[in-house]
Amino acid sequence: MFRYHTSQFGSCAMEIHKTLCYFFAGINIFLALDLLTEYLDDIFAIFEDRTLANLDQDEAVEHSVVLAAFGFVVGPALANIVLAILLIVGVYQRRPMYVRIFRSFIFFQMVVVCILSVFSYKVILEHESSYIIMLLVLAITIALFGAEAWIAGDYYKLLMEEIRHENLQTIGYL
Repeated sequence: MFRYHTSQFGSCAMEIHKTLCYFFAGINIFLALDLLTEYLDDIFAIFEDRTLANLDQDEAVEHSVVLAAFGFVVGPALANIVLAILLIVGVYQRRPMYVRIFRSFIFFQMVVVCILSVFSYKVILEHESSYIIMLLVLAITIALFGAEAWIAGDYYKLLMEEIRHENLQTIGYL
């Protein structure tokens, strides 16, 4: 998207993309930690009950659904934190492979969110909740992941171009 323009201050596009990568990685970490704390509060509430035998049918079903979703919520949230840290390290150390891994994960995560929205649509309609809220959350999530993938992809291209430019200077072609 951006051409490699250098001045006495370096590449402006490169610095902007670095800053945006740090920003989006921070947002990823914050949102994943927020999700984990909310979910773990529900898990701890279940373990405070100590047994599902003294609960009525609705509470037991709700608790079992929360426990069944444990791996589905905690795994991606922890992966999101790890890969956001990987993006920070990749940007700081100028490692294009780390940035590329993060971008691939974000694309995969966008697909998973779209699939979840399709399957959760029926659940929301059965509970007569507002599906407008679900669609708004879906749109915001896809926009966030899309922006992350776009910025990480542009940073990857800029970094590869800068590395190529430095290599050409090193061997004397520029």
